[in-house]
Amino acid sequence: MKNRTSYTIKSGDTLSEIAQRYLGKANRWQEITKDTGECFTENEARRLQIGQVVYLPSSDNNIQSDSNSSYKNKNKKISNNGLKFIADHEGIILNLYNDPANHATIGVGHLVHHGPINGSEPEEFKVGISKERAMEILRSDVTTAENTVNKLVKVPLNQNQFDALVSFVFNIGETQFASSTLLSKLNQRDYNSVPSQLNRWVHGSGKKLPGLINRRRDEGDLFSK
Repeated sequence: MKNRTSYTIKSGDTLSEIAQRYLGKANRWQEITKDTGECFTENEARRLQIGQVVYLPSSDNNIQSDSNSSYKNKNKKISNNGLKFIADHEGIILNLYNDPANHATIGVGHLVHHGPINGSEPEEFKVGISKERAMEILRSDVTTAENTVNKLVKVPLNQNQFDALVSFVFNIGETQFASSTLLSKLNQRDYNSVPSQLNRWVHGSGKKLPGLINRRRDEGDLFSK
């Protein structure tokens, strides 16, 4: 549609929220049109369907057309550089050890089982693993964090941005990321706020931890590249 950019309705979307995110003001939802070019009535706006295509004024927003957009992050995967980034900050231990919570662990923080080492661990772990194997396990372990970023982030991400957020989510978990101001600001296309928002997540047991300060700084630098 001429001078319009398409957007496909997703779960939880409202016209007001889309207008706030891409047009800057929630009350501009009336400028969003149907495929016929007609504006939505208030009743129609309350009855949006997932998969429905709506149209935004192209001149007033930065959203890319769904037909060729990187907006859909659902298939993104962390890069090898991103994996190395996480490993560098988490550390790699190639033999079994009990983590601070006294759970059997190996590699890049991979939980073998709850509770301390007791001899029931897989044979490959008992004899130690290679760095390559540790990275293979890490790649599997970060899948949950990848899925979280793909699911919750509603704006396009380049590879560095995606890697930085996967590192962050791998560290703090989905629940805290989902409720974070960082995610809210990012989904309003406030990319510039992400590094400073990352720097807020540096506390453990009520204290600022040097390791987290360094990690958040590096995640912010990676995101900004």
